[in-house]
Amino acid sequence: MRIKHFILLALMSITTLACQEANAKVTLIVGYGDHNSEPYAIEQGDRLYNGIIKDIASEVAAELDIDVKFVKTPRKRIERHLGNNTMHLYLIANPQWFSNSHQLQWSDEIFVERDKIVVRADNNEIYNTLDDLKGMTIGAIRGYSYPTLQPFFEQHHFKRYNVSSLQVNFIRLDLNRIDAFVDSEILIDYHQKHLKTPPSFRVLPLDVSQHGIHAALSPQAPITLTQFNQVLAKLKHEGVIAALLKKHKIK
Repeated sequence: MRIKHFILLALMSITTLACQEANAKVTLIVGYGDHNSEPYAIEQGDRLYNGIIKDIASEVAAELDIDVKFVKTPRKRIERHLGNNTMHLYLIANPQWFSNSHQLQWSDEIFVERDKIVVRADNNEIYNTLDDLKGMTIGAIRGYSYPTLQPFFEQHHFKRYNVSSLQVNFIRLDLNRIDAFVDSEILIDYHQKHLKTPPSFRVLPLDVSQHGIHAALSPQAPITLTQFNQVLAKLKHEGVIAALLKKHKIK
C-alpha cells in the first residue's frame, strides 16, 4: 500500500509540475534606454509607462499571448545583450547601426525615420549640404552609428561630440557648447511640441539620412522571427502601427 501511495503522490507531483509548465507564459525581454528619447520611451520614475517602444511591444505580446518585460539598458550594451540572449528584442534599430548585425535576426520595416540637423535660431548661416557644416562641432548620441556622417567625422570635416540623450544635446546647443546636433526628426519634433522648448532652435531642411526602423531579435529569442513578422504585418494591415504613431504625433 505504501508503494502504491508513493507512486500515486509522485504521479500527482509530476502532473502538477507539467500543468504549471504548460500554463507558464513565455516572457519576452525588451530593451530600451536613456538614448531612446520621448516619444520612443516615456518613463515615470524608473518605470517605462508609455511610448512607442512600450506600445508596439505590448501589442506584439498580446497577439502572441506572451508576457513582456522591459529592461533599461545603456546603448553600448544593447548589442552584447542581444547577442547573448540577455535581451530578446530591441525595437528602434537598423542593421547598419549594429556591429554584430549578422548575428541577429532582423524584422521587416516597422516605419521610416529621418535624421535632421538642429542649430541655434540665432545662427543665420545657410546650410544646403553636409559640406557646409565644415569646422562645426556636432552633437551625437553615444554609441549610435551615423553611416552618412561617418566619412565626415573620419576626415575631420566636422567634429563629433557624444552625449547620452537628445535632451542633453538641446542643453549643450543652448549653452553654445556645440554648434549643432543630429537626431531623429521624430524625437526633435516631439521635444519641440510637447516639452514646450522655446523657439531658440531651428531644424535645417536637409535630410542627413532616411532609414527604415526595424526590430532586432536575439538568436535564441522565445519567439521566432516569422512569428514577429506575421504579427507586425497584421498590426500594420489593421492600422494599429499607424494609430500608435499618430497617438504620439508622428506622421
